[in-house]
Amino acid sequence: MTKVMNAIFGIAIAIIVYIVLLLGIQTFYPEPEYEDYCNETTDFVRPIGLMDCEDNLTVGECKTIVKEQEINEKESCWDPYDKARDKYEKNLFLIAMIIGLIVIIIALFVLSMTNISAGLIMASVVLIVYGFARGWRAADDRLKFVFALIDAAVIISFAIMLNKKKK
Repeated sequence: MTKVMNAIFGIAIAIIVYIVLLLGIQTFYPEPEYEDYCNETTDFVRPIGLMDCEDNLTVGECKTIVKEQEINEKESCWDPYDKARDKYEKNLFLIAMIIGLIVIIIALFVLSMTNISAGLIMASVVLIVYGFARGWRAADDRLKFVFALIDAAVIISFAIMLNKKKK
């Protein structure tokens, strides 16, 4: 019964700690909002009769002008938003990697409490995977490689320490 309870507490700790870490990141480092860069009040699909075109234009010319305006409006807001999102995702990657490693190191200090240690490790691993998923496009491949290498080294070292303690 104790082993089952330890497993349940370990899983619960992993889930709750992951949620707390994720909410903490989102609270103190909010994601850029599309609405901050783009005005969504413009109705891009309006009937041709409601367009403001000069009287001497044909319907085809009017549609072309309106389409160009729509493209310009989208590009003028999308490009800055895209840059801000890329920067956010790269920084989110770094934050998730650092916090994940810190939590793994904290788990080393509570190694004697198996369920807590296991929960912290699982939460940090899920956070690290989340960081890789969100930052995959924005982070540099070398940076991803370095953090993956560090994560692997820390986790393998931790597993070796745990196996030595059991013996």
